[in-house]
Amino acid sequence: MQYDTIPGLEKKISKLIMGNDNQTDYDSAAELWDHWISVGGNAFDNAFMYGEGSMEKLLGRWHTARNNRDDLIIIAKGAHTPNCDPNSLSEQLTISLDRLQIDQADIYIMHRDNIEVPVSEFMDVLNKEKEKGRIKIFGGSNWSLQRFIEANDWAKKNEKEEMAVLNNNLALSKMINPLWQGCVSSNDAAILEHLRTSQKAHLSWSSQGRGYFLPEKIRQSIEDKITKDESSWRQPGEKSSGPISCFNSPDNRIRRQRAEDLAKDLNFTTQNIATAWTLNQPFPSFSLIGPRKINEIDSTLPCLNVSLTSDKMQYLNLLD
Repeated sequence: MQYDTIPGLEKKISKLIMGNDNQTDYDSAAELWDHWISVGGNAFDNAFMYGEGSMEKLLGRWHTARNNRDDLIIIAKGAHTPNCDPNSLSEQLTISLDRLQIDQADIYIMHRDNIEVPVSEFMDVLNKEKEKGRIKIFGGSNWSLQRFIEANDWAKKNEKEEMAVLNNNLALSKMINPLWQGCVSSNDAAILEHLRTSQKAHLSWSSQGRGYFLPEKIRQSIEDKITKDESSWRQPGEKSSGPISCFNSPDNRIRRQRAEDLAKDLNFTTQNIATAWTLNQPFPSFSLIGPRKINEIDSTLPCLNVSLTSDKMQYLNLLD
């Protein structure tokens, strides 16, 4: 495993972060998380809405049984639309801490933004939660660059803590259709430049493009399964959150081909190259992954051994 630091956290955080959004059975989850710890992973991404709270409860039960809370970086997320407001943030944090069986989240992330609410109101409540000791550092998921900068400018002006983390999608495959309403991609020149100059940490969800860099047959299988699973709540004509619906474009097909060619040269998988692109950014960049099985952890780990020069990074992202 490789690690990096984020100001405000005393522990180093693994560059790969376990997404806790797909485990429904304790025994299988415990087996997966035990393996995660054995390979050096120490970070877990959770959200108030995942599994209607069941995912947070599973992690709380597991770390209590293992007595390893002090070794972990636990991320909590809340205030998702339509409950994206300061009051809901605090109310949901209380519930999440109880489910997770912790007194303090290492990182707290607002799951969405609400542009109807001034950034000052969100930043004020986030700072109050930090002062109470319920969170160490905080940030925003699916926040625009404009709002992220505005929030931190307000914090500087008012001598408050800034957002330390941006948690958007950052994948080599640029998102052409939002996976879900309100989703934001950081594969954007202005956002990448701001992260480089500010050295703010970025935690990327769907950093592997939902499987976009896997072989064609697997890509299509993932697309078909997601489309079927989401058919009960997607509106007629609304695209699914699968890799083809959200990432398949002429430019992304070129990116994938370049990653495939480089993978052959370096003896890695195409997905390893794509994940390494996210991790090799010139700022603290972390990749959230969502393995369901142990072999999916193991097949991802080689990406940590891929070192990409700035020229290769530009080449892969069609900026050469």
